[in-house]
This record gives sequence, structure tokens and C-alpha cells, in this order.
Amino acid sequence: MQSKKVRNERYFFRIKRSINNTVLRKFIWGSIYSWYLLKHKSKYFKIFTHLTKIERLLLYKLALSLNNKSIIVEIGSYLGASTSFLACAAKEKNHTVYCIDTWENEGMSEGGRDTFDEFCKNTEPFKDFTIPLRGLSADIAKSFDKKIDLIFIDGDHSYEGVKTDVEFWLPKVKKGGILIFHDIGWAEGVSRVVNEYIKPIQIEEHIIDNTYWARVKK
Repeated sequence: MQSKKVRNERYFFRIKRSINNTVLRKFIWGSIYSWYLLKHKSKYFKIFTHLTKIERLLLYKLALSLNNKSIIVEIGSYLGASTSFLACAAKEKNHTVYCIDTWENEGMSEGGRDTFDEFCKNTEPFKDFTIPLRGLSADIAKSFDKKIDLIFIDGDHSYEGVKTDVEFWLPKVKKGGILIFHDIGWAEGVSRVVNEYIKPIQIEEHIIDNTYWARVKK
């Protein structure tokens, strides 16, 4: 049986480790935020989104890690907040970001409405680096003929919806490419597809807030 002293030491070690991790997290993301502000405007943080500040910076960081002139695909662009952070990196590295959405707001808590004009207004500064493709993900995939370096999937969160996105788009991702899924923490459809389709072929995985990302070896 553990002594009270040992239990206390282990308890305080866990507290210390938690504090150290929090400090490290703030340092790392604070540095990325500072770099971002040196290059871009803070106004893109004001675009409404369900992503945290760190999740938006994660998109920027991962897109920035790609080689020049990479191909990025985003499924579920909504009002353009996530698009803007991918596009900020695209502007620095001459990437192209393909933005896929119906822009009819299906499945959003606020209800259905056409958000395409708002998306275009928010992403107008990046029009040279973004290409909106309006329609269903599966339909657009049928004629999409480019190999993908990074794909961000944040569309239909049902199991069938996420599964369809993966089945149509995963074959187009390059070996060593990056896959990102939002809402891994609460959306059962997302976590189930990740476990069934992505984890068996991943090289590495990470979870930041409510976002999962992996590099695949296929």
C-alpha cells in the first residue's frame, strides 16, 4: 500500500506536469500567433467560426509546413474563417486552396441559409489563392484530378457523410499527405471514420483541442 508521502509526491508531480504542459502550449502557440501577426491581419480572427483560436492557427501552421505550390482541399468552408487561415499560408507559399461547400448551411445549428456571398466577401483578399467549388463533396470529387497535399474535412459530421468524404477524397491524397478532421471530440461519425479508415494508415497523429490531424503512409 502506498504511503501518504508517495501519494502526495505523485499528485504534485502530476500538477507540475500539467502546469508545464500549459506553459509550453502557451509558448508554442503564442510564437505561432506572433509570426502570423507579422505576416497577416488579425481581422480574420473576427470571422465567425466554431474553431478555436488555436485550431485556426493549427490550419495555418500545417499549411505553412507544406512545400511551395501545394494543393489544399477544404470540405466545409462555411463563412471562410478556416479558409482564410489556410489561405494566409497559401499566400506565403503560393499554394492553391480548393474550397468545397454547398453554402446552403445544411446541418448548421443556426438553420439553413445561403452563405456564399458572405464567404466570398470574407475571403476576397485571397481570391488569387482560393477556388470555391460549390456543390456536394462526392460530386465534385468525381471530376477533381489533382493530387492533394493537405485536406481539411469539416462537412457533414454523420458517419455516412464523413465516410463518403473519405472514400471519395482519400485516394487523391499524396503519400505522406496531411488529413485534418474537426469535431473529433463530440461527433461520433468523425471519430468512428478516423478509427476505421485513417488510423490504420497513419504515420503520426495529433489532437489539438477538438481537431485531429494525421500524416498518412498510403
